[in-house]
Amino acid sequence: MITEQRCRLEIARIKIDAPVYKDVDTTRAIGREVEERIKKIEKKTEVIDTQKNAVIAAFDCMVEMHVLVEEHEEDVRELTKALERLTTQMKSLEKRFHLSSTPHDEE
Repeated sequence: MITEQRCRLEIARIKIDAPVYKDVDTTRAIGREVEERIKKIEKKTEVIDTQKNAVIAAFDCMVEMHVLVEEHEEDVRELTKALERLTTQMKSLEKRFHLSSTPHDEE
C-alpha cells in the first residue's frame, strides 16, 4: 500500500521524492531494483539517455506485470476448476452415504 509519506531516492542520477510503499526499506529496495534495471538497459543499449532508458524500464515493468497477471488469472482458473471437482465429489459422497448437507442443531 502506498502511503502519504515520501522517501528521497536517487535513480539513474535523478533525485526523486517517491511515495513510500509499505515502508521506507521496501521503497528503497524497489528504488535499487529500478536502478539495476536501468543500468542493465544502459549496458545493453550502450546509450546513457536517462529518459529513453526510463521509458524502456517502464515498458519492461509493464510487460512483466502483464505476464504475472496472466499467470495469476490462470492459477485462479485452475483453482476454480479444482474446487468445482471437489464440490462434485463431496456431493457424490453425501448421496452415497446418505449424509445431509444442512447442519443439525444440537439440543
